[in-house]
Amino acid sequence: MLEKLWPFGRNRVRKAFEEALEKAFKETGELLEPLSELQEHEDHYLLRVEVPGLGPENLEVRLEGDQLVVEGEKREEKRTKHLSEIVYGRIYRAYLLPKDAKKEGLEAKLHKGVLEVRIPREKRPPEPPVRIPVQEG
Repeated sequence: MLEKLWPFGRNRVRKAFEEALEKAFKETGELLEPLSELQEHEDHYLLRVEVPGLGPENLEVRLEGDQLVVEGEKREEKRTKHLSEIVYGRIYRAYLLPKDAKKEGLEAKLHKGVLEVRIPREKRPPEPPVRIPVQEG
């Protein structure tokens, strides 16, 4: 159907669309948000962030108040390419720490393109709900 409407064929449309997106991202300098997951364990949380192609020298993990920040950059090598589908640029993601997360003793490890940050948990009794009276007015 698409071939009937667009005489250049599906692959050329796809390529033109991808090139337009790539150009738009490069011109605006947008940051890439890495895919991630947060697992809850009894004594810690485990944050896993996909950062393929980045090494420890290209990554920074830091605490900013109640947020854990992961930042880095994957730089494009300058050479002749016949195909380029790899995404390059700066990554940035800030994660709000859970209330029972400790800010001391965090550990970050990089293994096969996945950054794992172990966040210890404090043992605290659950907080009871606080009732807020509703006033008429």
